[in-house]
Amino acid sequence: MKLIKALFLLAAISLPVSAMAEISDDDYMKMTEALGSGDVKTVKKFLEKDAGVNDVYFGWSALQIAANKGQLSVVKLLAEKGADLNYKHPLTKLTALQLAAYGSYTNVVKYLAAKGADVNSKMRGDVSIVRGLHDEGNTKMADLLLSLGSKEDGCLTEKCN
Repeated sequence: MKLIKALFLLAAISLPVSAMAEISDDDYMKMTEALGSGDVKTVKKFLEKDAGVNDVYFGWSALQIAANKGQLSVVKLLAEKGADLNYKHPLTKLTALQLAAYGSYTNVVKYLAAKGADVNSKMRGDVSIVRGLHDEGNTKMADLLLSLGSKEDGCLTEKCN
């Protein structure tokens, strides 16, 4: 999981984007940096200008980038602007809530759950976030998710696809 996060951040911060013609490469870099660093002012500027609240950066949504770094103020802004709370990365199948849970960002997890994010969304291989957290030894976050209504279901075998 740490490798996935590292690759995600590397891609989000270092690669230029050609798919978003409205935003220059420099602006794209500023936006992804602002999402990860919690720079609400810059994120607001781009949302008012050219960036869409559900724009995707190499498969990652703005909400996922902010949640992955525990940036609650940016997460709130994006959610209030209508960000898709349950968007799944096409490869990892992780949502913003799951990324926040793996990062142990309790405040972000609670906020996203309260706003209606699916606490039972499955990751790759039909694995629940609760199982993934237990497998990593993060019982505190697993217990929090269980208290928020998450179920420990899906693939329960030793090795899941």
